[in-house]
Amino acid sequence: MPRLSLQATLTLAFAAVSVLMAVLLSALLGRLTADALRQDIGTSLTELADQMRARLDAGLADRLRTVELLASLQQMRDSATAAADNRFLLEKLRRNDIKIAWIGFADVDGKVVYSADGILEGANVAARPWYISGKQGPYVGDVHEAKLLAKILPPPASGEPLRFVDVAAPVFGTTGHLRGVLGVHLSWEWARDIEQHVFTASRRASGVETFVLNREGQTLLAPQGRAGVLLPANLDLAETSSGQLLRWPDGQDYVTTLVRTRGYDEYAGLGWSIVSRQAAHEAYAPVRQMQDMVRAIGAAMAVLFALFGLWLARRIAQPLHQLSHVADRLRGGEMNALIPASSTFVETTQLAGSFKHLVDAIKAEQGKLQALNESLEEQVAKRTEALDIANRHLFSSLEERQRLVARLEELAHTDSLSGLLNRRALHERAAIELARLERQPAPLALMIFDIDHFKRINDQHGHEAGDEAIRLLSRTATGVLREVDILARFGGEEFVALLPDTPLAAAIAVAERLRLAIAAISIVTPAGPIGMTASFGLAMWEPGLSLDILISRADKALYGAKHGGRNRLVAWPDQA
Repeated sequence: MPRLSLQATLTLAFAAVSVLMAVLLSALLGRLTADALRQDIGTSLTELADQMRARLDAGLADRLRTVELLASLQQMRDSATAAADNRFLLEKLRRNDIKIAWIGFADVDGKVVYSADGILEGANVAARPWYISGKQGPYVGDVHEAKLLAKILPPPASGEPLRFVDVAAPVFGTTGHLRGVLGVHLSWEWARDIEQHVFTASRRASGVETFVLNREGQTLLAPQGRAGVLLPANLDLAETSSGQLLRWPDGQDYVTTLVRTRGYDEYAGLGWSIVSRQAAHEAYAPVRQMQDMVRAIGAAMAVLFALFGLWLARRIAQPLHQLSHVADRLRGGEMNALIPASSTFVETTQLAGSFKHLVDAIKAEQGKLQALNESLEEQVAKRTEALDIANRHLFSSLEERQRLVARLEELAHTDSLSGLLNRRALHERAAIELARLERQPAPLALMIFDIDHFKRINDQHGHEAGDEAIRLLSRTATGVLREVDILARFGGEEFVALLPDTPLAAAIAVAERLRLAIAAISIVTPAGPIGMTASFGLAMWEPGLSLDILISRADKALYGAKHGGRNRLVAWPDQA
């Protein structure tokens, strides 16, 4: 049997091992990459379904909040509000939200009193589910076909039947009694718009389709022309799934995902399911392309590894061949040939020498690498320092901006001369206080006071004396009133104070203390010190009373104090 040389043996062995490793590695990488790509495809399809789920939940939650907010408005709760005013409000909302097909208010007997554009006014909706449930509390109903409105409203552009999602909330009067139900019919075309937005034309062109199912698994929304598509029997609506490969009743395999709606904030959701699918041959087309590419790369790697094995075999066999040549020269009598130091460990000696040279080379390279690292560290430190300086400058700019915003907010709510709240800030604070009293009634007093003969001070002593009078009165009033009291300059020399949790007798005592304190003020002028007095009007809040009416009552009382001789207090309704 012929013997093979060491170089030939190593060449064949390295070539075989290299080809085998290339094939196995490409197969393994192809398998792992394909699995990862399939998972990414399923995840991407699930994310699209979840986007639609989130938009559906958020959209219904937003409509529910809007209906609840409308139902809580004073205008809606007050039976004295004209129907035309409420109709105008509903029409404005409908114009702002084009997906609202109908919005109206039905009284306790189920009769539609007013609605946007007057549609169904006078009709009785007492038997409708939205009205029955809306009397009990905020309500969102599942998709249903239109009944009374089917003959009134135009059909959807899609050609599908007119369908609604109902949103309703009870409306309670100012005394707490039920006045009726505010209802909204949201066009189901709203869901179609969401589908078109999330599942874009390019995605639909690639075969991506979505279905919206109700709690019982009935199809609420299907792709155009797919209304009659049957769902796979093994689709579990109770469990969210991501990227399952299911056989559908049409005999094709689809990558299928299912996402269940879960509500938004206080809206609990209707238990819908979003099912998205894509035909497996279209969904996994990138997988097949990737597998073909991996196989091509694997073949190229096999050739490269075989060539590398040939080169490596020659590199390993060459030193042994040289040793054999030296041995032949020594055996031939060439005494000048290199003789190993030890005839037993010639290879070890040569390997030790090679290692020595290798170590010396490595040390030299390490020295170069260390110098390079030190240079890089110095550059990184400089860049880090520059970045820190830039960050500090940025934080300083942000802090300055926040201070400017705070100052602007303060200027928007504060009177520049007196330092008190201005009229706008008073209305905002008063609205919060009155809303609190509607929930938890308590005594609240409002007093209006202004400086007597203020024009005379300006005319005789100049506007600087008038400005000083307003500043001194503001500081005096702030010192007399409590921190919880709301004090504002209402305009000119007129001031308004809200006294929470203050009965009439206590409010009169506070006003008297403030009146006496103002009368004790001394204003320094070039002509000498002058004094001033103030007249007071007081009114008490009653449930259901608006801020404007409360101010009007106090103003009438102030008018009585002025006509009664000034420097006095008059409480409504005792004004002269």
